[in-house]
Amino acid sequence: MILKLPIDYEKKYIKRKNGFGLIDAILSLSLLAGIITYGVYFSSLRLNTVYSSNIIRSVNKEIERDIERFKLDLWSLFFDKDQGKYIISEFECDNLIDSILKLSSVRTNNIVNNQMIQSWRPGAERSKVFTGENILISRALNISEPVEGEYLNNSLITLNYSVTWGNNNIEWLSIELSPEAHSWCKQDI
Repeated sequence: MILKLPIDYEKKYIKRKNGFGLIDAILSLSLLAGIITYGVYFSSLRLNTVYSSNIIRSVNKEIERDIERFKLDLWSLFFDKDQGKYIISEFECDNLIDSILKLSSVRTNNIVNNQMIQSWRPGAERSKVFTGENILISRALNISEPVEGEYLNNSLITLNYSVTWGNNNIEWLSIELSPEAHSWCKQDI
């Protein structure tokens, strides 16, 4: 004997049997789209942070290389290899600026307000990070007296580094150096 079910019951049974309804599908798709959107957004934030930190690290290494090259030039400024010691005349003590300007690491392509400014764009040979974005590193070299307002000698070298990265011009680093050879000069105090 075959039992016949009422028609209303058969339609409800078929709806439940075939799966989700339209509202359930829309709700599921909107939740999935929200999760994917947030995932992509936070992944891009993370990648942007990693990229920025790689650029900062590479700029720091580039500036460190430049400072070491400059310090090496200062160490060898008046060193006589034959005698194995520093030899500096009184004229060279008074005109230290001229000697520093002749160094190989000092190329003055721009002089503004008594500051010698050198700028360069590190390339991909230094770091792969520099391939994507134009980064300009500038070094301003300023030679001054050790005591402000008192003329003793011009033996203090201030290196000011700035980095142009994107739309920003960032003052990156400022250090003061003094050539070792100048300690051999007669000091006027």
